[in-house]
Amino acid sequence: MATEIELKLRLPSNCVARVQRSPLLKSLSISPSVTQNLYTVYYDTSNLDLRRNDVAFRLRRSGRRWIQSIKGGGSAAAGLHQRYEWEAPVPKPQPDFTKISDPSLIRLFDNADLREQMRPLFITECKRRIRTLRLSGGGEAELCLDQGRIVAGEASMPFCEIELELKSGSPLPLFQLALDLLHTIPLRLENVSKAERGYTLASGIKSPPLKAASVQLVAEMNVNEAFKAIAWNCLGHLHSNEAGMLHGGDIEYLHQMRVALRRLRSALNVFSRAFSKAAFAPMAQELRWLAGQFGPARDWDVFVTETLADILPHFSDHPGILPLQEKCEQIRRRHNDEARSAVESAHYTELMLKLGAWLSADSWVTPSDLMGLDNRAGIEGPSGSGGLGGSVKEFAGTLLAHRHRQLKKYGKKLAKLSPPELHAVRILAKKQRYAGEFFAGLYPPKKVKTYVKSLAELQDILGVVNDTAIIEQLLSEVPGTRDERGEHEAAGIIRGWVASKALAKKLELTNAWANFDKSSPFW
Repeated sequence: MATEIELKLRLPSNCVARVQRSPLLKSLSISPSVTQNLYTVYYDTSNLDLRRNDVAFRLRRSGRRWIQSIKGGGSAAAGLHQRYEWEAPVPKPQPDFTKISDPSLIRLFDNADLREQMRPLFITECKRRIRTLRLSGGGEAELCLDQGRIVAGEASMPFCEIELELKSGSPLPLFQLALDLLHTIPLRLENVSKAERGYTLASGIKSPPLKAASVQLVAEMNVNEAFKAIAWNCLGHLHSNEAGMLHGGDIEYLHQMRVALRRLRSALNVFSRAFSKAAFAPMAQELRWLAGQFGPARDWDVFVTETLADILPHFSDHPGILPLQEKCEQIRRRHNDEARSAVESAHYTELMLKLGAWLSADSWVTPSDLMGLDNRAGIEGPSGSGGLGGSVKEFAGTLLAHRHRQLKKYGKKLAKLSPPELHAVRILAKKQRYAGEFFAGLYPPKKVKTYVKSLAELQDILGVVNDTAIIEQLLSEVPGTRDERGEHEAAGIIRGWVASKALAKKLELTNAWANFDKSSPFW
């Protein structure tokens, strides 16, 4: 069973001719462009049993030939899709389970009820223009320019996209090629496969907001391998919520994208200790820009949908509350529009492609790392666990222990800390929580869960305590008024409400700290 690696790029349908005429693509082509008309039928049961097993089963007609394909597993991040693919020719347009030879797939399709219930669920009709490219570095890729539609019953949706499937070499040139094309063609990364779009069309069920998946680390990994696994995991988390965020509606999509971005920035901070801060700085700077686009939108979402929603029932008769809420809702929508515009921008697409290229190139690794001579992973002095060849478990233990000691220093003076100092404790707790989640796969799950849960409790309480400063900043954005309707008084009610809630939460801080203090380090 082969692993398919391809970069998917979406483009406007009126740009097809521009792609065909691209001087860059012509210069890289080592085969003429060939056009195919593809008709593909996707199968599943009415209960979507295959989808629940992360499997896509299809029959594709190209000319007079039918090919049966099964795809599944893998991941999609920064437009790069990696998944296993199994295919075989079949004599006629119906599933032939005798052609399946992979043991894991045989076990799945050995179920007679599953085979009996499988039916065509949706189809794709597509004109495909194919050419083979010689990439920089000597690798090869197949470029497929696809234009067509997905059909499920009476519903249909068009698509126009480029698939760059790697045939040999590194994925890095795929990202470099996409960046070059971006100068002349308004491309966007496509992180959703045709199969996923077809399932959404057929079922009417959109993918819900997704939290971060567990990072798959093993103790045998070196520090560099662990960093890449974590960074790709963060990018996957970001992009799995992108479509929902752009469509608007549920604010949780934006929240999860912001969490994913924070996790990725935290990963850069963690691993810059093992390699070089200078090597991580360009990406960190770009991610800071994106954080600046997400932050205000998320702050206003929480303020309007949670804080104001709590206050309104208690002061519904106050003449200034509803007018103030209306102004706040307008500001919230503006910041959400700005966040969506940022994600739809060429800057965002370029940033994601640069991230993909950067992760594919290992550009942060120095010659001394490659020789296993780097000792910089020691947080408080050399540990011998740093660089490319160092043990990830040793590196994780050193880092987690150092941050744990930093947090513990605040315990004796917690009651006397100023709001800015409490905010610093919150940031440190959040960083330690992310690090604990990153390295969780290396340690006993129960101990990790207890420790991370105590950090989450601490972080949540300190977040509420910090809300007073955030609300003050948000209210300063609300346009002034002659206060004929009592909006100034309404703002005062909000400040008092938030301050009283922060005070009540601060009283819980001692217990939360005690829970953290007694939670045993798991490393």
